[in-house]
Amino acid sequence: MTEYVQWGSVPKSGGGGDRGEFLKLKTGNTYRIRPVFDPVKFFKYFHKNDKRLRTAICAKPDVCPVRDRHPELKKPSLRYAAYVIDRNDGNKVKILEAPQSVFRPIGSSFEATGKNPGSGKDGSDWQIKVTGTGLNTTYDVAFAGNTPLNQEERASIKEALDGDMKKLQKLYKVDTADEIEEKLFGDPNKNTNESSNESSSDVSFEDSSDSKTAQAQTTENTVASDEDDDDWKNNF
Repeated sequence: MTEYVQWGSVPKSGGGGDRGEFLKLKTGNTYRIRPVFDPVKFFKYFHKNDKRLRTAICAKPDVCPVRDRHPELKKPSLRYAAYVIDRNDGNKVKILEAPQSVFRPIGSSFEATGKNPGSGKDGSDWQIKVTGTGLNTTYDVAFAGNTPLNQEERASIKEALDGDMKKLQKLYKVDTADEIEEKLFGDPNKNTNESSNESSSDVSFEDSSDSKTAQAQTTENTVASDEDDDDWKNNF
């Protein structure tokens, strides 16, 4: 099951419902965001088949029967996703999905200050500068100031979640082996792969270090979301 994790648990290295609007990180651009709540962590396949990029989410990167049947399938990438306020687009609430290299600097601030960067009271803005392409994409992530949420922003967040605190978990739910097989290798006319866990991808599909040590991140520092709901309410 995809779980919410604390910002401080984003590692330094390694590996349904309404979908919502996604923030795409494109090379050559600089973004200013304000994280909301905690991120979710998952392992995502990116596979080209029939000239189309297909995606699916697996539970464990090194224990997948689909990969055993398809040796050409690359190991899934360690990814994170979180709600953010897009300062460049009228403070719209969007979903940002990206490699851990985007989320790690934000997590480091939590470790250093003890303040949750996605908290309503103690949260902060961050600047993300994107350069390069493909696996050579780099993200320069910098602190951009403390920004407690105002009433208008709080209202926008509530509207985006529509009362469902587990919306991201549902969007990035783990696929079964049969679902992974169908999404990655099934008939494209039968499955358009635009359901549950396909989002707008950022410039690169993975950090270069993800494929080497993703296994070590499978169970590290996860936090059950059932216990997080009260923390969210207290923080907001």
